[in-house]
Amino acid sequence: MDNKLKLENLYKRLFVKLEKVDIKYSFISIKHLIDIKNEIDKLYAKGMFDECFFEERMQYFDYNIPSELPEGQTIIITAIKQPKLKVSFQLNGRKYNTIVPPTYSYLTDNMAFNVISNIIRSDNYKLIGANLPAKLLSVCGGLTKYGKNNITYIPLWGSFFRLRIFISDLPCILDHWQEFETMEECKHCKACLIKCPTHALVQDRFLIHAERCMTFMNEKSDNFPNWIKSEWNNALIGCMICQDICPLNKRNKNWIEEGENFFEEETNMLLYGVKKEKLPLKTQRKLKRLYLYDDYKVLKRNLQALIDIQNENCITSGQLSALKLKAECL
Repeated sequence: MDNKLKLENLYKRLFVKLEKVDIKYSFISIKHLIDIKNEIDKLYAKGMFDECFFEERMQYFDYNIPSELPEGQTIIITAIKQPKLKVSFQLNGRKYNTIVPPTYSYLTDNMAFNVISNIIRSDNYKLIGANLPAKLLSVCGGLTKYGKNNITYIPLWGSFFRLRIFISDLPCILDHWQEFETMEECKHCKACLIKCPTHALVQDRFLIHAERCMTFMNEKSDNFPNWIKSEWNNALIGCMICQDICPLNKRNKNWIEEGENFFEEETNMLLYGVKKEKLPLKTQRKLKRLYLYDDYKVLKRNLQALIDIQNENCITSGQLSALKLKAECL
């Protein structure tokens, strides 16, 4: 069997396996690393990135062929469906429920890596993770399309998935590279623009004002700016407002699976800010299963904000019930 036919058969086996386990995929030639970098640089030169956001989120990407895989030839982009996770906290005899958005769990990362590497290593090819802008690559690879909220979407899945980027020395026999596309459905829809409380989404430009996005705010360990209202917090980390209102997420927005439950003692320790290394091992394990152990520095502030707003809503509901009862007695 000649090398070309052997390589084609390897790709066929890989595609069959990925589709069998419901992993979406796209392949891009390594030569497009420079194109991705140029696209980011172009947006930065146009002033489309806030300086603080750019320094924190965009400068750590590595657009070079990895030194540990200098023969790298192919960028592989994968997407796997993921739900929201429900997380509960017990405090003062009351349960507080919140969610972790779909993209924060790394559980499926190993799944994608194992499926691909198990197939290609039979022909002595290697696979490593890559530190690259996943959303932009997935759109340029034709795997996803951008929504008006700068979230990427896949038909039927909406935005309920996690992207993962790999680099392999597997020769790239097909290159899915294309100019990035936005969704047709967004052209006449303003749902996310209207719903976004921070006005990070605007009509006159495609790229959002990421520095005003609740996700960006909720992932930073600084205090919330004074203009942020407590009721805008809706997740333990990140934000789901623009995704929950999106018509393309109608079939998925209520896809919530059980995550973890933190007991009263654990909740108090989180709110007190006990160092994560000093937490009981069972509590550390819960945070690690939620993939929030590395984001522990923001949890005290975010959890307190969520508890405060749920308490305010509870008081408001109680006041309304009292008024209704009073009215019925008159």
